[in-house]
Amino acid sequence: MHENVILAHDLGTTGNKACLYDLSGKLIGSYYHPYETFYPRPGWAEQNPNDWWEAFVVSTKRVVSSAKVNPSRIIGISFSGHMMAGIPVDREGRVLQKRVFLWADHRSQAQAEFVKERLGWENFYHRTGGGMEIALYPIAKILWLKENEPETYNRAYKFLGTKDLLMHRLTGRFVTDFSDASNTGLLDLERKTWATDMLAEVGIDDTKLPDEILPSNTRVGSIEKEVSQETGLKEGTPVILGGGDVSCAALGAGVVEEGSVYNYIGSASWLAMASSRPVFDDKMRPFTLCHVVPNMYVVQLATFSAGVVYAWVRDQICWLEVASAERLGQNPFDWMSQEAATSVPGSRGLIFLPNLRPGGAPHNDLKARGALLGLTLAHKREDILRAALEGITFNIRLLCEALEKQADTSFQEIRMIGGGSKSGLWREIEASILNKRIATLSAQQEANSLGAAITAGVTLGVFESFEKAAQQFIEVREITHPKKDMREVYDRQFLLFNKAYESLVPINDMLAETAAEEAA
Repeated sequence: MHENVILAHDLGTTGNKACLYDLSGKLIGSYYHPYETFYPRPGWAEQNPNDWWEAFVVSTKRVVSSAKVNPSRIIGISFSGHMMAGIPVDREGRVLQKRVFLWADHRSQAQAEFVKERLGWENFYHRTGGGMEIALYPIAKILWLKENEPETYNRAYKFLGTKDLLMHRLTGRFVTDFSDASNTGLLDLERKTWATDMLAEVGIDDTKLPDEILPSNTRVGSIEKEVSQETGLKEGTPVILGGGDVSCAALGAGVVEEGSVYNYIGSASWLAMASSRPVFDDKMRPFTLCHVVPNMYVVQLATFSAGVVYAWVRDQICWLEVASAERLGQNPFDWMSQEAATSVPGSRGLIFLPNLRPGGAPHNDLKARGALLGLTLAHKREDILRAALEGITFNIRLLCEALEKQADTSFQEIRMIGGGSKSGLWREIEASILNKRIATLSAQQEANSLGAAITAGVTLGVFESFEKAAQQFIEVREITHPKKDMREVYDRQFLLFNKAYESLVPINDMLAETAAEEAA
């Protein structure tokens, strides 16, 4: 039987992972429960919030049962959650829509233009730290609801973030934390309060936002009797607020000191650096979030087309082999890596533009599209698989170069976390494309939940500080170094990759316009 443990939930884009950690930071059990994303129209991305609660309940029960943990030993619960939501709820916290905006939803482009017109891009960027397309932020999504579903907007008592919706279900409070609030386009980053003057200017009622913005290491409440009966958690178990996934992952990757950096490769991919100050650049537009670590920030550039693209390749090109691998109990991605490794650096002259889910850096182009260039009859499937990995990583190189320039530094080592870090081939490709040491960690796939767990432990006083817990619990497991011969190939290919994107911009613009007309 285990001694005291912390339960951390990572509400990700594709599912929720529940993790149990002992007080030495050791992962003693995890359970992942997926949920569906819906794409009813071009630019729309939605999820059913009931699926998040179901995932919370199921994963809680399964991880506690499989790890053979007595619920009375769980000393606290905390969260990491995907961000940029604007979920309308009534006074009882009931969601007013069957499906709600996912962070990648960008239907609110007309409202984003209105925000830019009223506030000015530079003013919005420097006030909020929000460097992505404004259509992705809740400030524009809430305006879309106000204009297109006015009854929902008027009935909404509050607009909540993903984890904050569950926080209300658990504690009855309408709150958020600074890291989540700083990725809404609604927060004054310097003052760390809602930007009420900006909201009044664009017509959003600031009373519809969470009552309080609190530090991530805040005990919001405790598990009540009804939730205890539904989940099996002990009544009275402390509930700690936690933070947005980017900031929790930074803590879970040990990125808490000035200039330290990590690269997350999951559905999306981002490069993020710990900083004591916000960083602004009007061209590349890095966005600055509040860290879960007090008085620190996370400066980030993100691309939305990463693991989700490789999963598309899996489902559309390798579906027969995937089915075979699953019957044998094997991970399909392991098979794909083995197959891709039989190709060569540069994929025999293929260029893969991975923009299947457009948005984010390096181009901030919601009309971008994916492409595979250079195909001949001599190419094989392994070349396509490797080209996909290389294309995603070329975009990450663009992020890296931009962040180095803005921070006026050169990263010597990047900590790689997320599902992509499991692939030795991908680590090798990234080291050579970026020309950096790539470090993998003891918690490379659980960095989000470990960050949430450390936050809970600091709140409850069982860990002395964020920094000491990160030093104690997070260790480098492996270093992958760049290879000179691969680097030379990739330097040449990188130039072609950039030219290919630039050349296709006018064609992609026309394709996007045609798709919008057909959907109208």
